[in-house]
Formats: sequence, C-alpha cells, structure tokens
Amino acid sequence: MLSAAVALAGQSSSVFAQQTSTVEVNGVTLRYVDEGEGKPVIFVPAAIADHRGWEPYRVTIAREHRFITYTQRYFGTEPWPDDGEQFSSETHAADLAAFIEALDAGPVYLVTWSYSGQIVPLMALEHPELVRGMVHYEPFVPSLVAELPEERQAAIAEERKKYGPAMEALEADDAEQATKLFIEAVFQRPPGGFEQEPDYMRTIWLDNARTVPPQMNMTPPAITCEDLATLEQPTLILKGEHADIYFESVADIMAQCQPQAELGVIPGVNHDGTFNAVEDFTAAILDFLAEH
Repeated sequence: MLSAAVALAGQSSSVFAQQTSTVEVNGVTLRYVDEGEGKPVIFVPAAIADHRGWEPYRVTIAREHRFITYTQRYFGTEPWPDDGEQFSSETHAADLAAFIEALDAGPVYLVTWSYSGQIVPLMALEHPELVRGMVHYEPFVPSLVAELPEERQAAIAEERKKYGPAMEALEADDAEQATKLFIEAVFQRPPGGFEQEPDYMRTIWLDNARTVPPQMNMTPPAITCEDLATLEQPTLILKGEHADIYFESVADIMAQCQPQAELGVIPGVNHDGTFNAVEDFTAAILDFLAEH
C-alpha cells in the first residue's frame, strides 16, 4: 500500500474526480466514492482535506469491504452553498448521519483523522444506531483538554504556541500561507517543510485553504469524557509514536473514557501517520474489522 501513496504523489486533483458520485443531503450536494462489497467502512476526511486524502486506502480496503469516503460541506473544490455561516462540527456531524442514511449503509464502521475525530463521536452520540465501530487516528477533540491535570494543560498550551505564525498569516488574510504554516506546525516540520510533503497532499491542502478561516473561528463541540462513556461501539484509537503532547493526551483520554476502546501506537510517525504509514494504518483497520 505504501506504493499507492507514492504513485499518487505526482497526480493532480483531476485524477480523483473521475471516481466520484454525488448525493443530496441536508440541502447540499456531497461528492463521494463508493467501491467494493461487504462491511461498509466510511473514511471521514480531516481538516483542510477532502475525500482524495483517503485514496491510498481505497484499493486494499475495497478488496474485502465496502470502501466509502466523501467530501464534507465547504471542503473540496466545489462552490460553497453559502458564505460559510453553517461551518461547524455540528453541521458536519448532521451531514454525516444524513449521508449514511442516503446511502442506506448503516450501521457502518467509521475511520477518522484529526478533525473528523470530533465529528464522528458527535454523530455517534446523536445516532448510535448508525455506528457499528470506530477507528480514530490522533483525534482532535479540544474539549477533552479541560479534563486533563493542570500541569498537562499548561504543557499543551506551551506546545501549541507553534501555531502562532499560522495564526498571524490568517490575521493578514493569507489563507494559503496560513495553510502551509499550519501543516508545518502540526506535522513538526522545519520552516519550508511544506514543500517537501507529497505532491498529492499539498494539492489537497491548498485546494482546501479557504476552509481554514471559518474553521479557526468556529466553536468546538463540548464533548466530555462522560459523553464518550456512553458510546458502546468497539473503538480503536491510534496515535503516532512521535505524537505531540496534545494529540497524545487526547488519544489517551478518549481511550480511557470509552468502555469499548483500545489504544494503539503506529511506529515512526506523528500526526502524519495516515499518509506516511499507510501500510501500518491499513493493517490496523483491517485487523479491527476482522475482530469486530
């Protein structure tokens, strides 16, 4: 599977568009990929990304299961349905539930990365009947930080100062530069490191740069440990061996809160594990599906 990611590195966004269908949910049109038969597994995109980010997983997952991924409202290259006033986790969670119902696919397994790691639990809390199981890679759930010890919270606050340059670029209305700086910060890259990322991922991130301002302005959902404790679906939570203190902490606390959750580590990577450790992440997903 690593070769699939490498092969994509030189491809443009037009290659991915040839594989998509569309569906109407909640008054908007969502673009999606649906391939294979068997257990339905929906790959929910991270922030500053769309369905194309999961392309390296399609062939292998679809050999044994029904691989589904989609582009969330406001993401991708399509025109926005409005000025972004409904950009929120709640909107994306409601759209996901409607998407599952429109495809008549539930209950489904859901795979997340970062931002989608808050969308899926939010949706699962409202619609548990639609969810059979979940796999999260380094979920981004800011509300859980408040439940950590004060010393840990202080360490996270100090570490997150690395996003300062990206926020300055946003204040200067330069969404593209902000995107590059956010990518360098979240993946622990040196200055200019964005240009060394895989071509296909850089294309996806820059195509979605316009989502950065509304995402930074939205209020994250108040998901608590008590909420997560009500989720009874089997859940695998993964973090990279070199995860920063924020993502490590959130992964740890989610695993502690959910009664049916297990925690795992993907070696040699940080938040970039979904595209720099494709083989390992694919294997973890397939093992989880086989077990549950």
